[in-house]
Amino acid sequence: MTFAYDIRSNLIMLVDLLNTAGSIAEEGDQLTTTARLREFAARHDFSGPLRATRQDVEETRRLRSRFASALDQSIDADTDEESDVGVRAVVDEINLTLRDSGSVPQLVIHDHWDWHLHATGESASLADRVAADVALVLIDLIRSDDLNRLGRCAAADCRAYLADFSRNRSKRFCDTGNCANRTHVAAFRARQTESD
Repeated sequence: MTFAYDIRSNLIMLVDLLNTAGSIAEEGDQLTTTARLREFAARHDFSGPLRATRQDVEETRRLRSRFASALDQSIDADTDEESDVGVRAVVDEINLTLRDSGSVPQLVIHDHWDWHLHATGESASLADRVAADVALVLIDLIRSDDLNRLGRCAAADCRAYLADFSRNRSKRFCDTGNCANRTHVAAFRARQTESD
């Protein structure tokens, strides 16, 4: 599947948001200050003013936690029934997020971006703008039956999230560390040890 530029960008932003959690990021929680939230928003090309308050930081961290919990239900599902429950958990979080952020989708064009949706205006808080973009990208994934494009790294010592843009949905390792290389080197060394 080919993702539109804004969907791809928001999916990368969502994965990056999830991976800022202290349980994943090597340096600890990456969203602890207003400066870090502004840096996060700038890194992901948010338009409009990048003002952040302490409340924006707390709301964004709660959003991250809520969606991580809901997505984990979907990612960890072993059966179709568990998968349906996981998708419904994500949908519940999306609907809550859209309601709480006061989202009113608008079609916009700006900077180097072609036409795309903004779910809130530039005057909305930074936390609401992040929340709305998370909700929009997850809506797109659910509607296209691509929620399984979100996953967890297959490395034994990593819990980072990943976005799988591969044609055959074969991505297994995150982009946060060197997990694929480390895993393959360890497997190679284990095979070498066995053959000696």
